[in-house]
Amino acid sequence: MKTLVTGGSGFIGSFLVSELKKEGHHVTILTNDQDFTSKDTDVVYADITDRDRMLDVIPQFDCVYHLAGLLGTSELIDQAHKASMVNIIGTLNILDGALKKKTKVVHITKPNVWLNTYSITKKAGEDFAKMYHQEFGLPTISIKWFNVYGPNQSFHCQKAVPFFIKWALANEPIQVWGSGEQTADLIYAKDAVRATILLAKHPILEGDTYDVGSGQETRVCKLAQMIKDMCESKSDIIYNPMRAGETEDTRLCADTHFLNELGFEFQWDLKRGLEETIRWYKDQSQHA
Repeated sequence: MKTLVTGGSGFIGSFLVSELKKEGHHVTILTNDQDFTSKDTDVVYADITDRDRMLDVIPQFDCVYHLAGLLGTSELIDQAHKASMVNIIGTLNILDGALKKKTKVVHITKPNVWLNTYSITKKAGEDFAKMYHQEFGLPTISIKWFNVYGPNQSFHCQKAVPFFIKWALANEPIQVWGSGEQTADLIYAKDAVRATILLAKHPILEGDTYDVGSGQETRVCKLAQMIKDMCESKSDIIYNPMRAGETEDTRLCADTHFLNELGFEFQWDLKRGLEETIRWYKDQSQHA
């Protein structure tokens, strides 16, 4: 299939592109990062908020995995308009472009448990994807990614795993927001993209939203201690007030029964995934 990955130059996007190519798809990356280059993958330089461009580009593909967007919880609290233009209007541009030739849209969303700009905008995109399927017969599926982690995750917005590793390797205080009793569902990037492609293959699942996570909860304070121990770090673990846009009592755990029914097998448990991720960040720090 001719497949487009919006945001394919990013952290999880790069894993997704690699996995799609392994499966024999002809993959093109869409990015607004003019500095991004690829030796072995076609690249379209465009912004998803450019409606005319999206209406032209999207119909050229059989399927689009829509990852592009503005990320962040506390980072986007005061940027509701900007985030809405990207995460909502940009998604509508993708969907309207897809209508021209019924391009399948695999819309990537998130667990929307918080009342903040990011969650609101991602939920709106998810609902529009369902509406376009219901009203116009557009083949859409929304994939709710839980706490995806792995090598090459950026420090653009504060995610626990890369920041905990960064601080641990530098023997700096590992900062936890809130009590640390809140939980995350951590899934290694390679497992996340394999699960996503598997769900996207099945037309019977179209028009709805499905979780991609490990199905296991990990307390944030436990994650911090695991990373400290695995890095053999001298860091202290300190507790800060909860960040804006998040809540103390959050519990995240994906419903994996659809993946189980499809025979999906996880290849990376938390320990192995963290070992690989720490190794990557350690190599990067040594070559910096």
